[in-house]
Amino acid sequence: MKVRTHSFDDIRKGMESIKEQYGPDTIIMDIKQNNLDGYGWTKKGCEISIAVEDVPATPEEDYLGELRRGTEAVWQYTTKYLTERLGTMESEMIRDRMKTYPLPLKVLFEKIAKNGFNIHFALELVSEVYAEVGHLAENSTKAIFFLKTAIARRISTYRPVDSPEPLVFLGPTGSGKTETVKKLSKMVSDEGMPVSILSFDPVKKSSHDELLAFSESTGVPVQFTTNPEDLFVKAKRNTGKTLIDLTGQVEIQKQAVEQLKEFKKIIVLPAGARDEKMEQYLKIFQNCNIAGLVFSKLDEEENLGSLCCNVIKLGRPVCFMTKGIGFNDILPHDKETFSRILIEGAIW
Repeated sequence: MKVRTHSFDDIRKGMESIKEQYGPDTIIMDIKQNNLDGYGWTKKGCEISIAVEDVPATPEEDYLGELRRGTEAVWQYTTKYLTERLGTMESEMIRDRMKTYPLPLKVLFEKIAKNGFNIHFALELVSEVYAEVGHLAENSTKAIFFLKTAIARRISTYRPVDSPEPLVFLGPTGSGKTETVKKLSKMVSDEGMPVSILSFDPVKKSSHDELLAFSESTGVPVQFTTNPEDLFVKAKRNTGKTLIDLTGQVEIQKQAVEQLKEFKKIIVLPAGARDEKMEQYLKIFQNCNIAGLVFSKLDEEENLGSLCCNVIKLGRPVCFMTKGIGFNDILPHDKETFSRILIEGAIW
């Protein structure tokens, strides 16, 4: 089976000609309406591509096929060359720029770039430090201090468990919401505050047994509901801090969030999620009173520079960061920790 393309003055006449020549059951692959102005050559009004059995091509088809292949080959080569050349020029510009910086800043730039931090953000940080302190950056200790300060200016943090109001935990499927809720409830309980978990999962009910076992081992009360309208009633009725764990299915989360408009939302995201996935999920719930983010599964990532980059790009407060499966695997979410992660990598 091959694809054969014919040119006609208009689509209606072309279709009639195709059916007359090849039969009424001919498979139409594509119909393209041409711009008659063209790009330096004259085209007929439309092109109709059909699927045909292996038959010898006409001279016109051979010519058009060769022309297409030649044109695409030129575009592919040009695109590849320009992409490589622009990348080389950028690398050369960065290297030339780095020559003007003190050695400690050069070393820090290499460290954070090697750790997965966006190279443009890395250059921006180093440039900001050099512009601010100049020759003081020749001292390694001072260079690190001022770099941490520059990072801290770009990151905000928030501790939502200090207030008594309920918190709603959202996140993509598999992001670690239930584990996060368990860890935070254990932390709040250990600090002497009354806390309970309200779980909503009307489809799979996959966390039911897990949360019951957690409740038996820690003494943290757990409630379950499969009714979105029941969520608000139970959350308001509870005393102490209520952590609401919503299922990972987005459509069901939307229904639940509609009932919980007045409560603050915490978005749980895995540290290794791609930038566009994080942004896409946050866009879905951007008008839902998001108080901050929790980043989970840090222990599953070899390089954490991309995490720090995402924290800066997303511009949302960070509430907590978690690693491992233990109840105490909550990392400090202060600016010092982010700076150490960016410069040193995994610090645990």
